[in-house]
This record gives sequence, C-alpha cells and structure tokens, in this order.
Amino acid sequence: MSAADKRVAPRVEADFTLRFELQCEFPDDYQGEADGFKWFEEFPGMAAEILRAAVATVSARPGWKVRPKNRGRSSEDEVTLLLECAPS
Repeated sequence: MSAADKRVAPRVEADFTLRFELQCEFPDDYQGEADGFKWFEEFPGMAAEILRAAVATVSARPGWKVRPKNRGRSSEDEVTLLLECAPS
C-alpha cells in the first residue's frame, strides 16, 4: 500500500457545550439529604426527552448524522453526541 492510499481525508472539528447544572432551594429547616434527593427524581426523564429532541433535530437535517460518543464518564453524569456532517 502506498503512502497516498493511507492518506486521511481532511477533517475540521468544533465543539459546543450545553450544560445543565441542577439546584433546588430549600427552607432554612431543611434536614439535608434525608429526602433521598426526591427533588431530582424527574430529571432523568427530562434528560432523556432533551436527548431525543436533540437527536431528532440533527437527524432531520440533510447531510447530518448523530451518534453517541463515550468519553469514559457515566451516562448518568454526561452524554456526548457526535454530530457528523457530510458536506454537499
């Protein structure tokens, strides 16, 4: 195989971060984590909806593909989506 056969196509990369930081304000007599983070219970469902919407939005654009990309962190803490464009 010649060097020309091993050549990698040019690729340009960029990134965009959408980060959610969750907080809940409690009254002064709050007893700590005894509630088992009940306030957080509905977020995983919201996160799944947000991810589905992002995937649907990208997938609806001609020439774009989206797939998950694991960076070694738990999907409970972070989800990375790789958006790939095939230039026309």
